[in-house]
Amino acid sequence: MVFLTLGILGNLSAQMQLFKGTFDEAMNKARQEKKDLFVDFYADWCGPCKAMASEVFPDAKVGEYFNAHFVCVQVDVEAKENKELAKKYNVTALPTMAFIGRDGKELRRVQGAVPPDALIKEARIATGEELSFEQLYEQYKKKKNNFDIQQQLLLEGPMFIATQEGYDRQKWGTRMDGLFPDYVKNKKIENMANGGDFMILTMYHRSTSKEDPIFDYIANNFDKFAKGVGKDVNSDGKAEVAHYLISMNNSYIIQLCKKGDINYKKRLARVNGDLKDAYAGISFGSLPVLDAITLLADATYSLYRHDENTFFDKMNAYFIGKGDSTTFSDYAQPLEDIAVVSEGKMSENAYSKCIPWITKALTFKMPVETRARLLMMMGDCLKNTGNTAKAKQSYNQAFIVSAEIENKMMMKQLQQVIQQSLQGL
Repeated sequence: MVFLTLGILGNLSAQMQLFKGTFDEAMNKARQEKKDLFVDFYADWCGPCKAMASEVFPDAKVGEYFNAHFVCVQVDVEAKENKELAKKYNVTALPTMAFIGRDGKELRRVQGAVPPDALIKEARIATGEELSFEQLYEQYKKKKNNFDIQQQLLLEGPMFIATQEGYDRQKWGTRMDGLFPDYVKNKKIENMANGGDFMILTMYHRSTSKEDPIFDYIANNFDKFAKGVGKDVNSDGKAEVAHYLISMNNSYIIQLCKKGDINYKKRLARVNGDLKDAYAGISFGSLPVLDAITLLADATYSLYRHDENTFFDKMNAYFIGKGDSTTFSDYAQPLEDIAVVSEGKMSENAYSKCIPWITKALTFKMPVETRARLLMMMGDCLKNTGNTAKAKQSYNQAFIVSAEIENKMMMKQLQQVIQQSLQGL
């Protein structure tokens, strides 16, 4: 029993210890202990504030660092006695988490919910144990040949840029977009088969084209990258590198199909060529990988050339081949595609052929809003194939389901559209 109790106390002590008292009392405690202050400005109605309090502050790593370096206190900005304090520290968004020195001056702040590692990083910057992104960039300007600094900038860039607004966001975005090609050119892709550099590639090189030395090198050196990435990130390097190559290749094939470029067939040939190792880990039921992707590509090509019958034939062949392993997205994507291409005005033949796809899609779990929209689409299909009674039933189901949508504005907008559809029967 003693050991059990110690275990419980150990878990509790690992989380962030929040001072119970006023801001001034917390500041006095910080001065006595020669620590700085961490202030969580929050409100009871703030969802992200609750997420930080329940998911991030109890994190053991957060607790270990913050308890050693800060006196931590929460300040309810809605409380009358805290109004002036919130104004003094210019709290305009929630949550706002401020690191404040013992002299009362703000050292750094974080706005919005962030994961544990990001919060610890901000704390380390506030204590001077780590450089801020701006300070790191100044170091880069003095040491432009230092790959470690460049790598760190590129890795931290997206998260930092997300915290910026207006001109500053554009400025830093332009700087990072300019740094990436220089980094690859000077370090060379053959030296980038490691976890950090692979992460950079996934962040800054997200699409491919006909001529793409980066994509081609990774494809032709798949095992080298899989081994290097797996070693550094302690995960399945093959799966990560394969996902990167497959997502870019598939996206490029679909892009060519939508443009009506028959060269998509040449790109398909790479599936069983230099990309064979990447595609080896995926399955399409009884369909060979190349056959499955070819059916999807041919269907998309046909749809965007307004060859409706071939589109449905290819997709149905894909569904039959994939069998019980079909997923919600297998049905949802072609339904979305045909709705976009037809601009919501499909032929009676298309409305009829979409009905079994929607029926199948509705058997899967999905967000409430998605289910409501699918039921609306079913109503449209039934109405335009002459089945008014079932169309009315589907629209009514959509209305009932839409009532569960948490975003009330979205719910009302969707319900207005549904009511208009019902009135049009």
